[in-house]
Amino acid sequence: MHGIDFIKDLAVVMLVAGLVGWACHRAGLSVVVGYLMAGMVVGPYTPPFSLVSDVGRIETLAQIGLVFLMFSIGMGLSLRKLRRLGLSLLVATFTGAIIMYNLTRAVGGALEWTTVQTAFLAAMVMVSSSAIISKTLNEIGATHEKSGQLAMGVSVLEDVVAIVMLTILNSLVHIGGAKAEIGSTLGLLGAFICLAGVGGMLTVPWLLKKMSLSAGDELPTIMVAGLLFVLAFLADRAGFSLALGAFMLGAIVAETPHKVQVGRAFEGMRDVFSAVFFVSIGMLIDLRAVIDSWLLIAGISAFVLVARPFAVTLGMLVIGGSTRESLRVGLSVTALGEFSFIIAQLGVVSGAVPRRFQALAVGVSLVTTLVGPH
Repeated sequence: MHGIDFIKDLAVVMLVAGLVGWACHRAGLSVVVGYLMAGMVVGPYTPPFSLVSDVGRIETLAQIGLVFLMFSIGMGLSLRKLRRLGLSLLVATFTGAIIMYNLTRAVGGALEWTTVQTAFLAAMVMVSSSAIISKTLNEIGATHEKSGQLAMGVSVLEDVVAIVMLTILNSLVHIGGAKAEIGSTLGLLGAFICLAGVGGMLTVPWLLKKMSLSAGDELPTIMVAGLLFVLAFLADRAGFSLALGAFMLGAIVAETPHKVQVGRAFEGMRDVFSAVFFVSIGMLIDLRAVIDSWLLIAGISAFVLVARPFAVTLGMLVIGGSTRESLRVGLSVTALGEFSFIIAQLGVVSGAVPRRFQALAVGVSLVTTLVGPH
């Protein structure tokens, strides 16, 4: 009765997410932090509180949550939005990412880690959590300030950096680790994006238009949900990540006149399955591994809290930002989140990095979220 067991696990995850989300909201804490901690408590590694014990089913829940989470991120990152953010902010973001990557390589070398382990660590700390940062900026009332808007823009553009890094790492793992050619990987990535992107831009708007004219609002939503899983599956089969396919469909739908309709229909599912993703990631973390790795977590957290503001501030200064404003932007984008967990999970599942990387990702995210500006 594996189907019944899966339903039971899904019920546990959703109930835990609801209760913890409510408690975090009342306490003024980030719900993402609450979801992760709750997952660690009720997961398979913390008897006698383990309410979900099958790791395979937890990973399935995490993948389903990941698909919906990445679709919602793609919906919020249309080409029109990228154009509004401007080329200068794009340059600042990628400058900061390159600086962060090279600083992390130095840390990896000092820790005597392999090239692959260092690459995964760099990918984990190069990008912030747009979900956490947007919530934090809203709570402190900084969304209408120029520095807050720039910080939000940087965090959104870092989602693009994360997608690129996630796809490259996923391809390198499948092709053969560090021996794989970065050039060929980027070439394959570009070919897939062009093929899927052009095909999607030609078919998705046409399908949605035809269905909206001849059917009710529910059928276009069902069609988008089907296409979402199809494109995620194809991306995975092409040697990339589920996240890439889901993200691409979100970005394609965001360019259509049906964006508002689809966004409204998927809003509830996005909230539900984003919670499922974060709780499931928490369930995959062994609390003992977090405790055993406390020194590494503390060290990497300290590194991130210093290096990320430095890298982002320098990137903002490169495009002519004032010192005060650039520093405020840099300090606002320290919190790590969803992409760090996804990248760590990819590394652990593929065997490219040890299991402590999952604990490291969660631990650093907790520290940077709690210590960051409030």
